[in-house]
Amino acid sequence: MRQSHRLLAFAFGLAVATPAGAQSANNDSLVTNIIDMITDASRWHLSLNGGAAGFGNFLLQQSPLGAVAIRGDRGFAFGGGGGFDYDENNQFKLNYTYTGTNLRYRDWRGVGSNLLNVTGLGKINTNVVTLEAAHYFVGSRSFISPYAGFGFAGAWNHLSPDVVPASVFANTPTQFLTTPGGSQKFGIGATANLGAQVRLTGDFFTRLEWNSMNMPNPFNGNRSFQSPGGVTYDQPSRVQKTEWRLAGVYYLGKQAPAQQKPTVATSP
Repeated sequence: MRQSHRLLAFAFGLAVATPAGAQSANNDSLVTNIIDMITDASRWHLSLNGGAAGFGNFLLQQSPLGAVAIRGDRGFAFGGGGGFDYDENNQFKLNYTYTGTNLRYRDWRGVGSNLLNVTGLGKINTNVVTLEAAHYFVGSRSFISPYAGFGFAGAWNHLSPDVVPASVFANTPTQFLTTPGGSQKFGIGATANLGAQVRLTGDFFTRLEWNSMNMPNPFNGNRSFQSPGGVTYDQPSRVQKTEWRLAGVYYLGKQAPAQQKPTVATSP
């Protein structure tokens, strides 16, 4: 009787210990796979980009005769970043971009004359950091791979007002823009992009990308930039920023060749 009790206890202990041991082995294998994936240099890349950037209206006022607005000139944008390939088709990227744009006053109330337009109001320097996820439709290492992505953006805007020479608005040099809440403002927005990546060599790639960013308007809020002069401007809460980018991409390691699938023999 005692012998049967001992056998039963041994069998029960073996049944309990085996799944626990298997679970522990699975956990160790999962951790090992994650570490191997993160430390795989071929999944990581660095990039540099440059291109043209444009903004929507920062300030806008509608009237029966037409509209007036403060807009940004198209400027040059450049930056860089890096990314990680989660698998062949999905990627995470961290990117930084700097853009400087000159502000101008645009008046559409006339008959097409530029006499009422004023340039050189000041300059806004925009520093943007984005965290993005991208999906490559045919694999990121293909010869030509179109992709689409989205993410979040943090934007720092810095306004440097300029003194405008005498014009039809003022007989003496005048500074139209002021910064009562400070010259810097931070906001969070969303970003989306479309593009294509082209393989140049095994490690070097190039990208052509269109990027759209929905940023908080630096002229909106209690610490906003303001434009005096007797005109009450509508302040859109957000401003659209668009970029056309050309980027160079370098992968830190060569991609391992794909394993050949085993051939299954079939009988005639």
